[in-house]
Order: sequence, then structure tokens, then C-alpha cells
Amino acid sequence: MTTVSELVEKGDIPEERKDNVKRVLHDLGYAASRAVGKAFLKITEKHMTDAGMSIADANAILAEVEPLQGEGQPFTKVIQDLRDEMQLLRSELAARNTEAKSIAFSSVSGAAANQLLEDLHLTEADGFEEAPFETPAGVSDIDTFDFSQFVDEDAGTPSFVEYHHQQLQACGVHMGRSGYKVLDLHKTPMYHVEIGKKRYSGGVDGGVVPYAVRAASAAKLLRIDFEHKQSTADKATFRMNHSDVLQAEVTAPRQYSFKEGRGQVICCLLAAHAMCQLPLDLDLTDGKQHHLLRLRGDLLLVYEGCTPTQVCRTCASFWTSPRKISISSIT
Repeated sequence: MTTVSELVEKGDIPEERKDNVKRVLHDLGYAASRAVGKAFLKITEKHMTDAGMSIADANAILAEVEPLQGEGQPFTKVIQDLRDEMQLLRSELAARNTEAKSIAFSSVSGAAANQLLEDLHLTEADGFEEAPFETPAGVSDIDTFDFSQFVDEDAGTPSFVEYHHQQLQACGVHMGRSGYKVLDLHKTPMYHVEIGKKRYSGGVDGGVVPYAVRAASAAKLLRIDFEHKQSTADKATFRMNHSDVLQAEVTAPRQYSFKEGRGQVICCLLAAHAMCQLPLDLDLTDGKQHHLLRLRGDLLLVYEGCTPTQVCRTCASFWTSPRKISISSIT
């Protein structure tokens, strides 16, 4: 038969609580080496699973077991202690399970994104049709970012962030003191949002903020979120040029499409707007193609397949416009 010690060791009980659980069991009359009877297993199992047993229920079950040996606390007090201890364990497990059930933005499906939009009474629309933007004539094209130089997205993001900084500066945005900067945020926890009974969490790879803002408080003051995706085409190129680096084989190399990251970036943009004090854009990019997302009124505008020049110029226009931009003027 199972002993008390074996039962406690097998249970999902945090290490720092095991001694306390054993003490409560000992108060019930069970030494650590004593075999546990069927009735006691029954009460323990129920406490472990739902901690919902009343003292009356416990009395009824333990009546099947021989009387407690020796002196000790009153029976009802012992059972109450056990119930309280198991309730605490249950709460801890529930908290861990809630965190584990949080859905990462990167795992949000297109169908889930549709449901989020419906819940928030938003309509996805083609940005080029609803609110087209034009690149001024005579401006020079902006170079693409070469993601094929890097083994993965994490490795390339610091350089990609610097690329954003340089391109925005070239488009007339004042970068530096009393202006703006681009932060590397790919390791910074950013957004948590609950919609209905589901919890979503995630972040972005980079973002534009006022110069004095630090990463820890960036979520409230971001103006552009950047989400970087290394295409399978760039992965294949890196693999071909770096045979000394262990890499998984890439099948059917191609550029990254908006459809692949749609669920993630829609969820991310909605979460960002729940926290940010100002309107912001989100740029999903593999370095060559850009997919810009904006919320305007009850529309989610998607500019799919933009060039670096289109995205950089239109985003920069918010800071270089001679008129003062207010929230009401762009929503």
C-alpha cells in the first residue's frame, strides 16, 4: 500500500509545502511510514483535485478508518487544517494553469483574430482603398533589409532596429535628444489582454518612442510597432552561405506573407491600443515587404505588400507634418 510519504512525494505539491502537508497528515494520525488505507486515499485524492470537501464529508469518509491514535488536535480542527492547506495548493495550481493557458500572439489563428475583431466591433479593410497614401514624387527609394545575413530573427533584430532608426532619420524624423528613438523590444514583455475567457500575451521586436522613454514603459508611448519575420527564402540563403552552422533544411523557400502573421499582428495591435496613450501603427516585415496596420475609427486598415519607401515615408509624415497631430485628427 502507499505510504503517507510516498503519497506526498507523488502529489503535485511545491517542495516548500511538503513538510507542512506531512505535518497535517501526521496530526490526522498517520505516520510518514504508515500505509494509507483506501478511505484515506479517497479523502486525500478529493482534496488534491478540488479541495471542496466539507468537514461533514470528511467525517463520513474517515469513519471508515480506525480511530485516530493518541492525543492531538480536535478532529474537526485537523480536518479544517487539511482542507485549508489543500485549498491553498489548489489556488497555486490554478494560478499556474491560468498562466500556462495564456495564448501567445504568435499562436493566434486567423479565425481567432476574426473573433477578436467581431467582439470589438471592428471591420478589417484594405487600406489602399479606404485611405490611400502616396509617396511624394522625386524621393529616393529606401533600401531593403537583408535578413539572410542572420541565423534567425533574434540574431537579426538588433541590426534591423538600427536599420529602422537610419531610415526614419533619412526621411526627416528627428532622432535623438528632444526627438525619437527606436528601441529593441524583442526580449521585453509588452502586452497582456483578456478578451472573453481567453488571455493573450506577447510583444513586438522593436518600436519608435520619444527619446527619453525606456523599454519598461514603452508600451504606453509607442508610435510604431515593428514585428520582424525572417522569410524562408532568407533562411535558405543563410543556410546555403553558412554550411558550418547547423540549420534545419528549408523546403519551398518564399517571401513572408501577411496571411502567415495576420492573427499575431491583429491581436498585437489591439492589445497595444488598449495600453498606448496615442494612436500607433504596426509594421509586419521580413525586410523586403512591409504590411502596415492602422486603426482608424471602427476600421482596421491593412496596407498589404508595401515597399520600405512607402511605409517609412507615410510613418515619418506623422512627425514631419507642419501641423500639430492630435488623436482626434487621425482617428
